[in-house]
Amino acid sequence: MIQVVGHKIVNKNRQTAVGFAPRFYFCIKIRFYFFVAFMKKKRIVISGGPGAGKTSLINGLNKLGYSTFEEYSRTLIEIAKNEGKSRYFLSEPYAFSEALFTGRKQQYEGLNKRNTEFPHVFFDRGIHDIYAYLKAIGKDTKSWEKRVNEFQYDLVFLLSPWKEIYQEDEQRTENFEEAAHYFSFIEAVYKQSHEIVYVPQDTVASRISFIEDKLKLHG
Repeated sequence: MIQVVGHKIVNKNRQTAVGFAPRFYFCIKIRFYFFVAFMKKKRIVISGGPGAGKTSLINGLNKLGYSTFEEYSRTLIEIAKNEGKSRYFLSEPYAFSEALFTGRKQQYEGLNKRNTEFPHVFFDRGIHDIYAYLKAIGKDTKSWEKRVNEFQYDLVFLLSPWKEIYQEDEQRTENFEEAAHYFSFIEAVYKQSHEIVYVPQDTVASRISFIEDKLKLHG
């Protein structure tokens, strides 16, 4: 309806439409955020032996908008190195494992704090890796088996040892044979309690496509 107000012509229908639009989009936005907040998110672990391409894969997924948790042990190793501790995991395995458990437990419980349009959240290694590493170096793990099995991930992707791309660095001090040794224990531990999928040795982009296809089938 058009009405003359003073010297101005006012289109009341247009005023109503203009006023309605921001409120409409605000409601849609609020509904979207509520949907994201309460959408059931699934915990997806990417694990395997050292130097198999896990971190590159996690970084690639993050760039695509997926919510990811980084490898917490690298943070601990860097802190220990700054304190003059070499190969912290081997020199103080139980202290290292306790600190690592605390960090990974926080990641596990922080799942629903991640606002993402995707239902899957990726973890660079899971809590069960701690138990596997302790077993691999021959330490007593009786209490650890029970502790880690209190946590369950929805799916585990494993990356097998890949000699052609393997490189040691400041945090990764194992040689390839040691990396393969650790992988065998990681594989055995996750097989006991989780569904696992082996990721083929390929480019990061191809590996991501493989994972996305598997997740579509998994639901």
